[in-house]
Amino acid sequence: MTLRPRYLLSLPVSFVVLSLVITNPGCGGSPSNSAPPAKTLTSISVKPTSASIAVSATQQFTATGTYSDHSTANVSSTASWTALPASVATASSSGLATGTTAGSTAVSASINGISASAALIVTAPAGGVANIVMWHFDAQRTGLNPNEASLSPATVTPQTFGKLFSYLLDGYEYGQPLLVSNLTINGGAHNVVFAATENDSVYAFDADNYGSGAPLWQVSLLQPGETPIVDGPIQPFQGITSTPVIDTTSNTTYVVSTQTLTSTGVSTFRLNALDITTGKQKFGGPMTLQASVPGTNSDSVNGVASLTTSCVQRAALLLANSTVYIGFGGCHSGWLLAYDAQSLAQTGVFNASPNQNGEGTYASAGGIWMGGGGPAADDSGNVYVTTGNGPWDGQTAWGDSVLKFANNGQLQLVDYFTPDDYRFMNCHDADLASGGLLLIPGGTEALAAGKTGKLYLVNTTNLGKEQANDAGATQTVPGVLSDQGFTPYPASCTDTLGTWTTDVNSYEIFSTASYFNGSIYVGITPTATAIPVGIVQFQYSGTLTPLLESSPAMQLGSNGATAFISANGTANGILWIIDHGEPLQNQDPNGAAPTTATLRAYDTGNLDSELYDSGINVEDAPGYGIKFTSPIVANGKVYIGTGHDLTTVPNPRGELDVYGSK
Repeated sequence: MTLRPRYLLSLPVSFVVLSLVITNPGCGGSPSNSAPPAKTLTSISVKPTSASIAVSATQQFTATGTYSDHSTANVSSTASWTALPASVATASSSGLATGTTAGSTAVSASINGISASAALIVTAPAGGVANIVMWHFDAQRTGLNPNEASLSPATVTPQTFGKLFSYLLDGYEYGQPLLVSNLTINGGAHNVVFAATENDSVYAFDADNYGSGAPLWQVSLLQPGETPIVDGPIQPFQGITSTPVIDTTSNTTYVVSTQTLTSTGVSTFRLNALDITTGKQKFGGPMTLQASVPGTNSDSVNGVASLTTSCVQRAALLLANSTVYIGFGGCHSGWLLAYDAQSLAQTGVFNASPNQNGEGTYASAGGIWMGGGGPAADDSGNVYVTTGNGPWDGQTAWGDSVLKFANNGQLQLVDYFTPDDYRFMNCHDADLASGGLLLIPGGTEALAAGKTGKLYLVNTTNLGKEQANDAGATQTVPGVLSDQGFTPYPASCTDTLGTWTTDVNSYEIFSTASYFNGSIYVGITPTATAIPVGIVQFQYSGTLTPLLESSPAMQLGSNGATAFISANGTANGILWIIDHGEPLQNQDPNGAAPTTATLRAYDTGNLDSELYDSGINVEDAPGYGIKFTSPIVANGKVYIGTGHDLTTVPNPRGELDVYGSK
């Protein structure tokens, strides 16, 4: 066959050259006997490019190779498959991935240095996930997540565990993060972690996958012309300070915000009810919080004491009896308010001292702030709080007490316990409410502690009222480190009513105790450098018996060591705490600069040595410590709120640090 010139122009060059060689062997040379060059692999693709499965579920990936001659072939069986991080999923030799724990991973296929990967998200199974919807996990404030199947003392080490990523926030998060698993937002299912800031913003983030770092949604609770409070005790902005609470039956989160209308300078509290899938207001909210009671204290006007934003809404919110409970302190007298969870109508008001003034430096009376903890509720719906320093008379003044309210949402006070040394506590600013309250599971005992370092175990069926030598308490532990040689010592204080003396300790308690497997764990804050520990473990069998202490010690002025415990049922217990170091806005008398926080983990049965310490690896360092904050653990990850910037930086940001298996 002879090719005509016009056809030569339309054929591929490679074909034209080959045709000339074959049909014109005598044109200037001899025929070529060399074979065509062997095809080589140039690229790999993995399909599907992204997938999502539950823990223990599988996903088959396929690798397709593209060659130098533009041909393709399935190379799944010859490729080497990996999943990184391997803690989230495994990949078989054929490309079958199996979910191990909730998180994100990359499934890769590789041949001779040529590779490609696909994104795999592993979600926790619907039947075995944890929802952390309130401070310290539950209404009893146990601080125990018993549904953690991924983390164990064997898997949490500096080599296998660390910081995965950090979400930036527009302000500091003084409350605890919350988490809801398998929540559908924008058409996709996510494990969602929530954060609320002092800049009056609420965020919803994917709890497992950083992506671009953008939230699933973010809302500001400020209305036009408003800012957070800028002249309050929390600097530079005071907006959302407490831990919100979530109702998963209605997909609602309740958040208390504080704001100032700049045109008038008037500040208010508001109760916001937000849809957790969108951030939009519900139930006709927000509701402005107002409260007043008859009173004659020095803050009253015309015989009425009223709630003002001189108070700080520090106590975590409680949802019980279809009612949202809100505590206030840091002002002249403490308040506890109750609001219907659906109508947002006020159902109850309690003031801790409407007629009497406090003593001492702060002259406050019965503040309900609980070291950042919150009101607790028993199985019958009765509600319990601790109060701060202030006068006590057993009638209208309720400083330094454990108070019990009926389960009707109306804040009807039905019982109380008041330490015998309440006069010293009032005089010396030795709040009982510097710590929160634990309702011990399986019984009727509650545990409270405060700045004197004493523990008070009381029976919720009869709290014991005020009696000499605390005879009404089930047990009083004068000093949690007496077996270590750190015994209580006498201290005195003089006020307008007299001089009062009691025994105190070289540490204070700004925490809520945690419970696991018959043990109670109490965090302490040293006031002397000699104190060698941070967490004290007690065996509980109706009364408390000291067992173990953790090391190293918390730093002076760290203000708070509330532990959170993760476990798989009664096994694999891990105790997690934040050592705030020198926290933002610390009260260190030496004026030390703030330091980064430290996340520490211990085997609950062996506090002698750490399983993990975020200070070991530089890349694991969180942000600056924020006093009274505590971690949460769910679905194989740990979440803590810290400061990204110092308070001296304009518009300082916070961060939500996420830790998990590497």
